[in-house]
Amino acid sequence: MRHIFSLLVFVIVAYAVVPGLVLAGSGFYVSSEIGANFASGIDTTGFSNDRATVCDEFINPDFGEVPPTVANCTGPGRGVGDDWKNDFDGATGILTGAAVGYSFSETYSDRPWGGLRVELEYFYRESKYDEASDIHGALGESRNILEQELVAATERIDSITSHNLFGNLFFDWNNASRFTPYLGVGAGVGFTDIGYGLLWARHSDPERVSAGEGRLNVTQIRDNLAGKATVVQATLSDTLFGFQVLFGVDYALTEATSLGIKGRWVNFDSFRDDDIVPNLLRNHVPNLRRDGSEPVSGGIKTDDVEFFGVSVNVKYRF
Repeated sequence: MRHIFSLLVFVIVAYAVVPGLVLAGSGFYVSSEIGANFASGIDTTGFSNDRATVCDEFINPDFGEVPPTVANCTGPGRGVGDDWKNDFDGATGILTGAAVGYSFSETYSDRPWGGLRVELEYFYRESKYDEASDIHGALGESRNILEQELVAATERIDSITSHNLFGNLFFDWNNASRFTPYLGVGAGVGFTDIGYGLLWARHSDPERVSAGEGRLNVTQIRDNLAGKATVVQATLSDTLFGFQVLFGVDYALTEATSLGIKGRWVNFDSFRDDDIVPNLLRNHVPNLRRDGSEPVSGGIKTDDVEFFGVSVNVKYRF
């Protein structure tokens, strides 16, 4: 509810303060809107600085004896090649916003640029994905691991939310009717959060667990690894730059007030959060070493983030 409260404060302040700062017929206006957004599906890439499980001291106390030809347990380049891919379907949710703007039509009604309008806009959107998706493949894991050893290899996206601040430029087709169609473009930033979860869980039967061949402590590794899970539940954050195309039509209810329908297409650049720390790493603290010297973290990146929005808006001109 915090975003609704923030929006209400913005609208109340705008309606209360702006009229006292401008003259009637000045071209200034305030607006508010509420509607829905339709977010596109997203492709994700996960990455981590984890090492192979045989390099985990909690799982394999003899990790120092693993030859570098088998696994990189002590050398540089942790996590290289261990990315994984996933994708999620589209989502829908709420869209709310408010804006303060200025129309040049009051001053330059007889000029070509009289249809121009500039605007500073805040809007909030929440896209409810609420989707768990099986990880298709890990570049650093074999298909045998994914298909036979893991009982779960899934990621989840709950919601994507963003608080957005944009500057917009519109052209209004002013005419003698009460209807005013318009087209606009804008650019700005979106302070974006993603509710994220991940689960990698191995089979509880040690015989189903791969520990590699030719090691003296294979049985110990399998026993220590069986039934273990890596769990992440976090809110990911990033600041995205984007642009939007807007279009719609307003209907004049009075000389000062109009009611309209507005559509928009918004495209942000790719999302990335590099600071994801597992809640559990194979059922233990997120570190490869008991002395805490090799903490494990990771990240998620996406392709471009985009959505369509449609809303009902009210404008009040001064």
